[in-house]
Amino acid sequence: MEIIISALTLGITAGLKPGPLGVYVIHQTLSHGARSGLLSSLAPFVSDGPIIVGSFLLINTFKEFDSFITLISILGALYIAFIAIKLLVSHPVMPEAAKSPSSFLTAVKINLLNPAPYVFWSTVGGAFLLQNDLPKAALFAILFLATLSTTKFAMAYSIKMLGDRFDDRLVAHILRALALVLLYFAFMLFVQAFSPD
Repeated sequence: MEIIISALTLGITAGLKPGPLGVYVIHQTLSHGARSGLLSSLAPFVSDGPIIVGSFLLINTFKEFDSFITLISILGALYIAFIAIKLLVSHPVMPEAAKSPSSFLTAVKINLLNPAPYVFWSTVGGAFLLQNDLPKAALFAILFLATLSTTKFAMAYSIKMLGDRFDDRLVAHILRALALVLLYFAFMLFVQAFSPD
């Protein structure tokens, strides 16, 4: 029972925490509809497997892990900035007009290039995996990812429901604002990569 409560609590907390993936999920939900937003929110199910393995492999040498996080932060900053600029210069598309088949892959890349999941799985998440047998560890990971994804999509869909009451011009301004928020996250990742601690 403790595993379930911990996974749900940590998943909701991570899902509500502002970050590049959450902003991207909201953007995709508003611009391409619920299906695209849902697909984007499921990215951790693909990206977190390699992240968990990578975290466990690198955590043995803290210096290497620290350098890895710096590298991921720089690459993540560059990729998120690229996506943000692409979203800023593109004409906002409404759900009825087009779908975004690449939204899932983009979300996976955003998550893979975000240091936060690596830090989580090498600390709190990793502790839960190591302290339990395989079935309980698997239950924790699946529940955590399901709760994280559901929370991000629920938040995005709630914003979409609110956005449906606005005209297309206002929604277009909201989409541009979300792209600017992504640009801010890219800048912060770049700054954190070169911060002393």
